[in-house]
Amino acid sequence: MIAVVGSQSAGKSSVLENIVGRSFLPRGNGIVTRCPCEIRMHATESEEYGMFKGSNEPDRKYFDFNDIRLKIESETDRLAGKKGLTVDAILLDIYSPNVLDLTLVDLPGAVRTVAEGQDLDTPAKIQQM
Repeated sequence: MIAVVGSQSAGKSSVLENIVGRSFLPRGNGIVTRCPCEIRMHATESEEYGMFKGSNEPDRKYFDFNDIRLKIESETDRLAGKKGLTVDAILLDIYSPNVLDLTLVDLPGAVRTVAEGQDLDTPAKIQQM
């Protein structure tokens, strides 16, 4: 298992995407990763797809990695609200002939101050993770 830890906007998600070999994690300004995302990679001999076992559609296969990005965004909003943070993780399984059997964890970036509309305990929640 590899977990990335660092400051906000330090490139943690980009490192994980390079390991997977695909662009699929949300991008933006401020705190984009607002809950842990556990990416469980499974080496297969056939097609490449993702599944969200902990979601409301645990059996759905996502073949388009842009759809995976959108699902991560919607799962983040479901688990953490529109601006909140949560320790509850998004579980993403990626099946591909181009990956190793490995688990990656994308964590929110460390921050010292909160933005308007965010919980005052945001830095403490991130530290807890």
